[in-house]
Amino acid sequence: MKFKIDTNYLVFFFFFSYFVIGLFITGDYLVTPDEPLHRINGFISLKYISNLFFSESILFNELEGLPNLHTDYRKTYGVLFDLPLAFIEHYFIDDIKNVFYVRHFLTFLIFFISTIYFYYLVKINLKKSYIALIGVLILVTTPRIFSHSFYNSKDILFLSFLIIASFYSLKLIKKFEFKTLLLSCLFCAFATNIRVLGIYLPILTFFFYYFYKSKFYKINIYRFFVIYFSAYLIFLYLIWPFLWSSPFFNFFLVLKESSSYPVHWDFQTMYLGKYISPENLPWHYFFVWFGFTTPSFILLLIITGLYFFIKEYFNFFLKINFKREIILWKNDNQMTNLFFFLIFFIPIFLIICLNSTLYNGWRHMYFIYPSLIFLSLQTLIYFKENFNLIYFKSIVFVILLQVSFNINFIFKAHPVQNVYFNFFSKKFATKNLPLDYWGLGNKKTIDYLHSKNKNFSIGSSSYTNLPNLQYSKNSYNKKIQFNGTAREIKNKSDFIFTNHYYNKDPKYSKSYNIPSEYKSYYKLIIDDMLVNEVFKKK
Repeated sequence: MKFKIDTNYLVFFFFFSYFVIGLFITGDYLVTPDEPLHRINGFISLKYISNLFFSESILFNELEGLPNLHTDYRKTYGVLFDLPLAFIEHYFIDDIKNVFYVRHFLTFLIFFISTIYFYYLVKINLKKSYIALIGVLILVTTPRIFSHSFYNSKDILFLSFLIIASFYSLKLIKKFEFKTLLLSCLFCAFATNIRVLGIYLPILTFFFYYFYKSKFYKINIYRFFVIYFSAYLIFLYLIWPFLWSSPFFNFFLVLKESSSYPVHWDFQTMYLGKYISPENLPWHYFFVWFGFTTPSFILLLIITGLYFFIKEYFNFFLKINFKREIILWKNDNQMTNLFFFLIFFIPIFLIICLNSTLYNGWRHMYFIYPSLIFLSLQTLIYFKENFNLIYFKSIVFVILLQVSFNINFIFKAHPVQNVYFNFFSKKFATKNLPLDYWGLGNKKTIDYLHSKNKNFSIGSSSYTNLPNLQYSKNSYNKKIQFNGTAREIKNKSDFIFTNHYYNKDPKYSKSYNIPSEYKSYYKLIIDDMLVNEVFKKK
């Protein structure tokens, strides 16, 4: 008698366990430098709405000190996440530490919901529950994705809404239903508000709907175009206050800025050992970061999946007789693969052609990762259908082994999983690329110092400063004096901290120098990588 596990119970157990773990560790993540900016962004839009509907702002008088929406440098930022949280904070939250805990929890919650959608997206299209579960495992245990899913309310939310929008868009392409159309438009609008690049998904949806020629079509293509894009634009307009005063002009302003986002401060990023402007990155920037920070076997699986898709589609494309009929795919499976390939390929093509501004690795491109995972799973299907079953089982085993390595790193590095580099690149990358650029490891180091010293002062010699600790659940304000990076104050501190992350070459910036009267006192080392360091006055 063979023992067989019910897949539905296994899937439920996985998602339940993942949610509980996420719930318990949400508070472990430090507030990143971007989060206070986005918090204010929400209040700026709240002020705009208050002034718009209440002539004397009698409801939100305390918002009057904030910048005006249309003159602030954040005016083109989306507010889908920030605005509701500003409203919630105003009415229901008093402690600033709880504000950021709620932000982190909701970021994780939305990502968690999107992983359920991703599971069904894979299951419906690849017909196998266990392959869908493998896909979700790859997604949630990729260390950098895991880490960012708790605090990155831009890139992770864009990834999340793009997954959900893709689910409904594919469903709509294959079978028209008005409810599905509205859900596709709604989540496409959500994604576009988070990052305006999301506009390419509704365009892609219409393109595939036009060529799919489904027997389930209930309206002609012209009516579909009008209804679909009208609903999409209405949703986008309703959720984005910046568009209310001038929908078309302001939206084109958002598009213009997003194509090459301006750097609002003097900033350079280290790339392959050199400091360069984010506005002038080489074409290979994304590929290097992606190759270095994706788990090794998952990277190989993705490359193999892309190879199989391109080979199969290219052979099919050569046989198309365009004089007889325009057919862009031979079956539903190939259509779905092409859909996800274009979700991956189009933005990569655009950022190279437009020389778009990118910060801190490939986090702005996290949203293409689920599509690459979906295509990588084609490798499993290919080997199962074309080779001996032993090869298929071997690949599954190695994937699960890689997942276990990922989980081990996540556990050891917690809560600094954002410094992950894969086995083959780690030695080179840690000397030539930035590590903890958002300072998530700062708390671990300060906790150590706090356990050894009752009262002390500490300065900083890196771009990621220490004041983000003020939002931590642990209060250091009474026992620790944070002196910042100013040389005249920093050099009088008991300790000097650095996470070796700089906004320009430290060789030419005296503010980053460690005075000679200080010696190394403590190093935070994760997986043989020096994340940050503290120097003590001799």
